[in-house]
Amino acid sequence: MSSDSGRLIAVGDVHGCGHAFQTILKAIAPTADDHLVFLGDLIDQGRDSAEVLDQIIELQNVCDVVVIKGNHEEMLFAAQEGDVALRYWENCGGVSTLNSYRFGATLSDIPPEHWALLSSCQPYYETDRFILTHANYRSDLPMAEQKAYQLRWALLEPDEMQPHQSGKTVVVGHTEQKNSEILDLGFVICIDTACWRHGWLTAIELNTGELWQASRWGMLREAEEPTHRGLVPVA
Repeated sequence: MSSDSGRLIAVGDVHGCGHAFQTILKAIAPTADDHLVFLGDLIDQGRDSAEVLDQIIELQNVCDVVVIKGNHEEMLFAAQEGDVALRYWENCGGVSTLNSYRFGATLSDIPPEHWALLSSCQPYYETDRFILTHANYRSDLPMAEQKAYQLRWALLEPDEMQPHQSGKTVVVGHTEQKNSEILDLGFVICIDTACWRHGWLTAIELNTGELWQASRWGMLREAEEPTHRGLVPVA
């Protein structure tokens, strides 16, 4: 799928950080021509998962929105299948998501519109220059043949990574960067910069390299000149 007009903006793992998300959206100021792609893990860990999902639903009325399925969304859906999966999800940040609806909430408190939004998540998003997915990829397989585990759970190991066979730049989240800085290998870029812990929520306009980052408290990071090799515009 190709985006031939407007900005193409990738947004890293929000993890329920409502203040950071509000700050990023205000800084981006989306318009009807823009394409915002959320790389998954919208929920869990932070305190405002319900609010984040509400904001994304509202954002769908403003611009083109794509939501990619992360491992935390996968855990939420699995939690409906039984107590073992429910406890596992709760221990991975799901309790914070439930409490964002009301203290002591259960899965039944999640409204239908939030289930519908999360059910619409895609495994990846591809344009003529970029591939966006949650976690990782196999370099020797087209995206349509990638396994769900690879796309949602596999950690990105810099020393083992190879360019995707398509030659496109791949943009991912999931592998939390302990130094809270973007990992840029040129052919793959990871923008999970650990917002819910101590770092930043990161969003990047992929065609120009324009960068927005906000802390979980909603403080915008001072902008710097784009330096990411994978984001050099086509001449």
